[in-house]
Amino acid sequence: MLLVALCAVLFALPAAAAPPVETYGRLATLEQVLVSPDGTKLAYVRPEGESRKIMVQNLADGKMLAAVGVGNEKLRDVFWVGNGRVAFSTSTTSRIRSNSSSIEFTGRSEIWQTRVYDIEKHTFQLVLDKTPGVGNFTNGGVDVGIVDGVPSIYAVAMRISGVDSLESLYRVDVAGGPTRLLDSGPSIGAINTNWVLDGTGATIAKTEYDRKDGDWRLLVRVGPKWYPVLSENAPLDEPLVVGLGPAPDTLLIQRVEEGHYVFKPVSLKTGKEGEALALKNGVLKFLFDGVTRRIIGVVENDDANTMTFFTPEDQANWNKIKRAFPGERVTRESWSDNRKQVVVKVQGPKTGAAYMFVDLAAGRASMVDDMQAGLGPDEISTTSMTTYKAGDGLEIPAVLTLPKGRDPKNLPLVVMPHGGPQSFDTIDFDWWRQALASRGYVVLQPNFRGSDGYGPAFTAAGYGEWGRKMQTDLSDGVKHLAAQGIIDPKRVCIVGASYGGYAALAGVALEPGVYRCAVAVSGISNLHRFLMWKRGNLGGGRNDTLRFWHRFMGVEGDDESGLDAYSPALQVAKIKAPVLLIHGKDDLVVPYEQSQFMADALVAAGKSVELVTLAAEDHWLSRGATRTQMLQATVSFLEKANPPN
Repeated sequence: MLLVALCAVLFALPAAAAPPVETYGRLATLEQVLVSPDGTKLAYVRPEGESRKIMVQNLADGKMLAAVGVGNEKLRDVFWVGNGRVAFSTSTTSRIRSNSSSIEFTGRSEIWQTRVYDIEKHTFQLVLDKTPGVGNFTNGGVDVGIVDGVPSIYAVAMRISGVDSLESLYRVDVAGGPTRLLDSGPSIGAINTNWVLDGTGATIAKTEYDRKDGDWRLLVRVGPKWYPVLSENAPLDEPLVVGLGPAPDTLLIQRVEEGHYVFKPVSLKTGKEGEALALKNGVLKFLFDGVTRRIIGVVENDDANTMTFFTPEDQANWNKIKRAFPGERVTRESWSDNRKQVVVKVQGPKTGAAYMFVDLAAGRASMVDDMQAGLGPDEISTTSMTTYKAGDGLEIPAVLTLPKGRDPKNLPLVVMPHGGPQSFDTIDFDWWRQALASRGYVVLQPNFRGSDGYGPAFTAAGYGEWGRKMQTDLSDGVKHLAAQGIIDPKRVCIVGASYGGYAALAGVALEPGVYRCAVAVSGISNLHRFLMWKRGNLGGGRNDTLRFWHRFMGVEGDDESGLDAYSPALQVAKIKAPVLLIHGKDDLVVPYEQSQFMADALVAAGKSVELVTLAAEDHWLSRGATRTQMLQATVSFLEKANPPN
């Protein structure tokens, strides 16, 4: 039940057997819990079978104002457009076709569309529908701006002009007015263009990045014209506009300087850079004012994801919220424009993992719902951050989850490397991690060198170390836990998705004595073939995407021959452990053929392998049924190859 008084929900449950695996695999109870700008309503996503519904609820009396079905499309984003409309973006895996009779796009792609729902009128508006030269799909997500007090949608789309496909910015009037073309960049594919809005909805700046040569420039708008104010060549580390700076008429630019991220304000009038912001522990993300769009604080990259604000009032209000949940991890999910009505995620021994609504003006807190139905505090294992030293002395941060109700001595272990590889794991609730821990496994999620979140120097330590030190960082974690007596080094498996899927395969191929089994979900098995596929999708030639992969894989120039030694599909003779491969048919990030290559190679070598195909699933396990199918197959495989008891 929604909005139950806080005191009524913080109770202890008696010890019980672990819930079925399906409890962890099904879609989350709620997703994207968003308070309206005026703080009077909640919008959230609730699963309904294999689909999802967007619910809108009045906070004053708990009345449901809307229940909007999404259908069979994959829901990607939900956001408020003012206080009376909710918009949502969906995607489908399809072949795109322009509405130009002379040009047809035949490649498969993830097609995004955005719809706006009017809560009072119960009507829908498809963004960019019937816009000349544009299909009714967008290039990813959209933004919201306020023009003369009226909210509008800002969408980037591919516009056909003669023989050119131009990346173009449109403003869509959700009140029924005309859709306006605001600006266009160069042809799609050659240069990436990103626009910056101010608090009035004006396009005040944009960046252009040449993907081939790495030339970047910042332009500001003066009247109808654009003027360049900054430029540099950045073939690998593109500068980023974080957003509007804390001071008026400034942007905040992120750069890499001497192995560190620096954040400098840039004047929109003169183009001059100011002094870098002094930040404590590095930045996980920035916080923005909902009206002015200026930066008002940061989320620090520490174990607590500490929120630090620039004004004493904001800091005092956030500290008040944290004190309401002593001993628990509290992170912000959404807030109203005045930041007095806040939705937070609360995780800890009392709450388990749940969404809470806090009304600072009324001085009350109430529960929205658990993050995962059927998982209370007694069904959620304890997760913490730990560190250990790699073989060369580098300190490796990692997420450690100990199975609930088991003495942490001599236990079986699942090593679970993240994807990316330039990503990182945190101690936020993770259904996959919790499912494996519920079966009796210790779960270790190393943030190996090359991971994001710990500064450019730590990321750079992974360059050229794909299959090398990025891999041994994982097995060094096994040694660390074994030395502590927490795990039995003879009962270790490795499980991962995307890059983590590659690391799982490389674990049994390149370090065959460490792991008893491997599960690779959407994993890369043949590095050279993967890069060939990437080049084909990107039109061949040089670009920033290939430079990214080459940098991590250690490729110099165009010679990729050295990658065979680190390609699991070409090293199957060394594999002694059983392998489970799981892959979605609609994966457009790592093609399904990568798992097929691995399966064929293992079969030909007489090795133990299973291949599970997820029908109509993409790279992100977006559907509940296929997510559960993956989890059931993984747990069944692990329990046979590496019994937890």
